[in-house]
Amino acid sequence: MSRNPASDLIQFIAGGALFGSGGFLLANQVMASSAFAYRGGMGWGRYGGGGSMFPIGTQGMGLLMIPLGIGVCLMFAGAYKRWANLLVWASLAALVVGVLNSIRLTFIPTTLWALATYIVMIAAGGGLMFRSLRDVDGKGP
Repeated sequence: MSRNPASDLIQFIAGGALFGSGGFLLANQVMASSAFAYRGGMGWGRYGGGGSMFPIGTQGMGLLMIPLGIGVCLMFAGAYKRWANLLVWASLAALVVGVLNSIRLTFIPTTLWALATYIVMIAAGGGLMFRSLRDVDGKGP
């Protein structure tokens, strides 16, 4: 069975457009907010109470800066390369997990029709992209 590379490219681009637009529309229905709450008073100025932001989420993330600093110090000193890399990468991974853990995701109410449209667009786009990537002899995935 002969395949036409030009039609495969067009099929891949159309699938990518469907997949990307469906993913964008679905992600557009999500509201991300930080884990900070506002605690404030009434009014403005010195006697109004001002207000402040305080963290709700993960506490003690500043403590992760200690192993990160030690790892960077060891890395620049040129000693204990394995320990330095382990400390740096483990600290960065823990920081990323902590930041992602403190994000609050809420879905904006949407209709079932819109949600089904987004999911069908993502699935159809992914199917078209995978179909265009099959082997030439048709025995591939």
